[in-house]
Amino acid sequence: MMLRILLLLIPLAVFSQDAVAQQGAFDKANNLLENGSPMKAMSAYRSIKSSGDVSGALYLNMGITAMQLDSLGLSKYYFLKATEFSTTRKKAIEALDYVNSQFSRQSAILPKLPWDRAIDWINNELTAFGLFLIGFLFTLAGLTLLYLGWLNKISLSKTFSIQLTLILIGSSLALLAFYADYVNQRYDGAVLISSSQRVLETPDEDSPLVSIAYEGYDLTVDHWESESVEGWTYVRLGNGQYGWTKPDGIKVL
Repeated sequence: MMLRILLLLIPLAVFSQDAVAQQGAFDKANNLLENGSPMKAMSAYRSIKSSGDVSGALYLNMGITAMQLDSLGLSKYYFLKATEFSTTRKKAIEALDYVNSQFSRQSAILPKLPWDRAIDWINNELTAFGLFLIGFLFTLAGLTLLYLGWLNKISLSKTFSIQLTLILIGSSLALLAFYADYVNQRYDGAVLISSSQRVLETPDEDSPLVSIAYEGYDLTVDHWESESVEGWTYVRLGNGQYGWTKPDGIKVL
């Protein structure tokens, strides 16, 4: 089954240039992968990544390589990165479905609340700046009507409810944009690539155990909370539990 997945994905990764400037280095890494040298191929891919020439094809091949190296957690991480590119999203999702089915331990995942899904959509699709711009335009329209009313260009009494509605909607959208940006700055998704890690109540090795996270678990990293304690990371597990763990083995998306 793994060979089938590899044969399905490699042709796209080989022939898709997807903004990879160092095409010669990319082709060389692909040849290493196809010729059974995954360690050397991964090193070559990482060299390309470190130069800043990232692409969906690059992440897709790194995920395939990690599978050959029996690192499913790392493979999941790279496939998740590949989903961020439209050219490789479909193949990466197919690969993710397979990788997730291979983990010996599955994490319970609570469905996101509608509010959280809305914030994710704003940050991933609309962007906080885009929402702020929409809110600004609504507010500007309301203030413009108000200004025209003061100049007796329009009837202030007849348009007051419209003006107030536009200003309130614009202000609300702007505040929502600031909140979405706050969430985007503070939290990031992550994947555990080590075999297992303890999640504790406090950043102390002797602290009571909250849970144990296993390879492939989806995590949410709280950067602001984590910065308060050196050498520890504050995370939320898929089942909603919070706790502290060591940053080793956590790959932030």
